[in-house]
Formats: sequence, C-alpha cells, structure tokens
Amino acid sequence: MLSARLLRRAASESTLKSARTFSAASTSSVPDVTLYNYHICPFCSIPKTLMNYANIDYKAIEVNPLTKAEIKFSKEYRKVPIAIIDGDQINGSKEITDLLLTNSKVIDNIAAKNDLTMEEFTNSDHAQQWEAFAKDELGTIMYPNICSSLGKSFEAFGYVNNVDEFTGVQKAMIRGVGSLAMYFAASKIKSKRNITDEREALNEALTKWEEEGMNHDQIDMGHLAMYAVMKSVSDLSTHKEAIVDRGGPLLEWYKHMEHEVSK
Repeated sequence: MLSARLLRRAASESTLKSARTFSAASTSSVPDVTLYNYHICPFCSIPKTLMNYANIDYKAIEVNPLTKAEIKFSKEYRKVPIAIIDGDQINGSKEITDLLLTNSKVIDNIAAKNDLTMEEFTNSDHAQQWEAFAKDELGTIMYPNICSSLGKSFEAFGYVNNVDEFTGVQKAMIRGVGSLAMYFAASKIKSKRNITDEREALNEALTKWEEEGMNHDQIDMGHLAMYAVMKSVSDLSTHKEAIVDRGGPLLEWYKHMEHEVSK
C-alpha cells in the first residue's frame, strides 16, 4: 500500500497538471464542514459519501425545500448542496468534493483504504467518466423514478418526518406542496431527456455501469459517485425495485461499497 507521504506527493503533482481546478490551498488539519442538503438529493449524497469514505466528520443540515430558510445567508446561489468548509462557502457538489480532495487529512485517510494515487483516484479516465455519468445521467434519471406518480413523490418526501428541526406544519406543507412540485418537475425532466419509460432508463443506466465500469479494481471517485446516487434513495421503493430486487453483481457491489464507505 502506498504511504501517506507518497500519496500526498502524488496529489500535489496531479493538482498542477489535473483538469480539476482547486480553489484553495491544501491544508493538513481536519476540515470543519457543515453541509446544507436535501436528504433525497443525489448530488448532495456525493460529498457526504466522500467524507464518510475518508472518515471525516461533518454536520449535515436539512434544508426546507419550500422556504430554503436554512440557506438564507446565500443570497445568489439558492441550490443545494452548499458547504461551509473552514469558514468558506462552497457551492455545488463537484466544487465541494474538489476542495475536500485538497485536504491532506482527507488524502491520508483515503490512502489508508486503497492503493491509488490521487491522480488515479480523481483524474483517471475511469474516475472522471463515471463521476460525470453519476451526476449527469444516473442522478438525473433518479428523479423521474422516485416521483413517477404522486404517491411515489409523497413517499419520497417522507424523510421530513424524521427532521426534528421542522415543525409539524412545515412537514405537512413539504410533503403536500413539495411532492406535487417534484412530480411535475420530474415530468419535465422526462420530457427534456426524451424519456418515455423512466424505469427502463434507470435499468439501462445501471446495466451500463454493471457491464462497463463496476469491475474496476480499486474504489475511485467514479465508484463513490455511482454508489452515492444509489444510496440517496435507499429509503424508497425505487431502491428496492431497481437495486435490491435486481440482485446479482450490482447488489453485491452495492453491499461491498456500503461496507467500505462505512468502515
């Protein structure tokens, strides 16, 4: 296994020549991270999964999707995820993960889990292809699946019942208004992407990963991003129908990732 020193050196070298652009210098201290997110947002799940894999503690704050009161400090950027990392506001899933991957504590902890250099972990063809696929394809396809009917959309917002910071009225409003809004938003996604059967589209995306990307030897950002998107809907019937009931190599890989990310 590569030493932490070698991995840090590889990370430093790769940062100079990488296609990724980092907005802050690397630091050796454990990052102080507060993440503003939606529970069922696949794009929010990616930085959470990276931090879990790297054994980095963070505070997650659930944002009310109707009022967005929790992110009122962000005047121009009104989406999630938003992270406050060591006092700086970072907007967007990729921007958050890119900055985290400049932190040497994150790098050290990843080094303890696999043999990849940071160049391989973040910038190999495999890592970049499947990280992009997770965000641009699989993550987008998830919405029409979890909100394919008003009933499923209502189910998707059931997570609010476990958010202690929301009042009873807020929970009722989010489940009622939010589920209706997401149902229509999911329909627009289907139309924009010319999806006629959302379950078939999801199955095709999972098959592509299973056949072309899943068997890569070491866990990289492609693996983490693909797993994160699937994990984001783990409480919902879509997860059982599309992943658990599918079984086979995909489910074996998913369970392996679940173990690796949580240990």
